[in-house]
Amino acid sequence: MLDENNQDTGLLYNLTGDGKGKTSSALGMVIRALGWNWKVAVLQFMKSDRETGERNFFTTHFPDMVFAECGLGFSYKPGDHSGAAQEGWKYAKQLLQEFDGELLVLDELNIVVSRGYIDAAEVAEALKQRRPGLNVIITGRYSPQELLDVSDLVSEVKMIRHPYENGIQARKGLDY
Repeated sequence: MLDENNQDTGLLYNLTGDGKGKTSSALGMVIRALGWNWKVAVLQFMKSDRETGERNFFTTHFPDMVFAECGLGFSYKPGDHSGAAQEGWKYAKQLLQEFDGELLVLDELNIVVSRGYIDAAEVAEALKQRRPGLNVIITGRYSPQELLDVSDLVSEVKMIRHPYENGIQARKGLDY
C-alpha cells in the first residue's frame, strides 16, 4: 500500500479493455500533467507514422516533448511488427531508467506484449524497476496478467457499442 502523502512515489496505471478510449484517457492525463509543467514522454507502440491529431498537437505546442511512434500501424498489414515493437521496447527501457520527467506513456504496450512481440515477464520486471518517482501509463487491449499484477491502477474500458459495427470508419478529430 502506498503512503497517500508520498507524492514522489511513481505510479503505474494500466488502461485496458476492448472499448475505445484508452489512449484518449492517457492523453487526457498527459494534458493534465503538462498543465502542471511536468515533463512527459509518449511512445506509441502500434501506431505508425500516420498523421494523427494528438501527434500534431503535442509536436506543435510542446516541441521539446518526446512523442514517438514505435510501430508499423495495424498488425494485419505486412511488416516486421515484432521487430518494430522490440526496437520501441529498447527505447522504453532506456526511458524507464533515464527519463528525467514525471510521466511516461507506453501506448499500446499491452497489445505488443499480449502478441508475444515482447516478453511479459521482462516488461513487468522493467516496469517494477523503473526510476523512482516516474509515473507510467500503459494502454492497450488484452493486458497480460503479469502487467495487471504490477499495476497500481487498472481500468477496463468496455465496449458496449461502436460505430465500426455499423460500417462507420475512424474519423479524423475523434478517433485519430
